[in-house]
Amino acid sequence: MMQGLQRFLRLLQHLLRQRLSQRQCQLCLMLLCMLHLPLSAQPRLTFSNLMADAGQLSVSKGESRTVEFVCRNAGNQPLVFDHAEVSCPCAEVKLPRKPLKPGKEAKIKVTFHARDLDDRGVVTNLITVFYSGPGKYTRLRVRAELVE
Repeated sequence: MMQGLQRFLRLLQHLLRQRLSQRQCQLCLMLLCMLHLPLSAQPRLTFSNLMADAGQLSVSKGESRTVEFVCRNAGNQPLVFDHAEVSCPCAEVKLPRKPLKPGKEAKIKVTFHARDLDDRGVVTNLITVFYSGPGKYTRLRVRAELVE
């Protein structure tokens, strides 16, 4: 937010150094304000970690493990989670249902199910979380070691 304001002020200073009429300065200032406002009033999702380790899971026992990703709305508008896509049907994602208010944290839960998988060894599942705000999505990864 502060960087955007500093950039805005530098542009304003540049305009004032130009030999523009008062009307031209007013129009430029109005345009700059209109361009800056939508960018500054947005949600912004941040994560403490983009990768989680589910550890060792037994395929023959059909083990499952849930990992959590802690996220925070670092913007100044509420953030709404839309949906999540997974790279493997062996993962189940639970997104927060309520809008995430500015400055608040929430948890995204991913359950990795080892049942009916043919793979063995270390696997990584990619989870794409879609939401409102700049970027509109974030990719998370869950790593697990599949054993008999």
